[in-house]
Amino acid sequence: MEHFYQNIQGWFTFPKFYSEIVKQAKDGFHFVEVGSWKGKSTAYLAVEIINSNKQIKFDCVDTWEGDNDINSSYNEPLLNIPDGLYNHFLENINPVKEFLNPIRLSSLAASALYSDKTLNCVFIDGAHDYKNVSDDIKHWISKIKPGGIISGHDYAHQPVKDALRDTIGEDKVKYFGEDVWFYKLPTYNI
Repeated sequence: MEHFYQNIQGWFTFPKFYSEIVKQAKDGFHFVEVGSWKGKSTAYLAVEIINSNKQIKFDCVDTWEGDNDINSSYNEPLLNIPDGLYNHFLENINPVKEFLNPIRLSSLAASALYSDKTLNCVFIDGAHDYKNVSDDIKHWISKIKPGGIISGHDYAHQPVKDALRDTIGEDKVKYFGEDVWFYKLPTYNI
């Protein structure tokens, strides 16, 4: 399938990271994207999954109500229409809708839907302030299988770096490029 994400408004700067995740994934892989906005990154990853012919479960978590950063610094008219942003997301991802599962909840509420050690990768790109990023990491990291990855966007943003330092530890977090950070959880040691 041809990529169509370029036609969707958003801040998607990490296609190499998403492509690498799909390349390394095996059948049964379970990926969660926290923060999907209008679906630009979502559409990219879904097409990568389709083209891989792998059985990858893909969940997208968002309230589709914006956040304080977006609402105050970015005038998005869809936020003034009930369900406007969510319906726009659904329109944008329509060609790949059967390959993903939108979960319309806050990050923390959605994390409670998953049992511990059941996910292969969680990508955090919702709110970008210290408290929310810290809370996201704390709530999602236990959901990841040993050897799995917790990752996210906006590595250059100081509140994100501070949250990473205080939750995972700056010596454990790796920089992928494309403004993406990641931490690979250790496998079991016997």
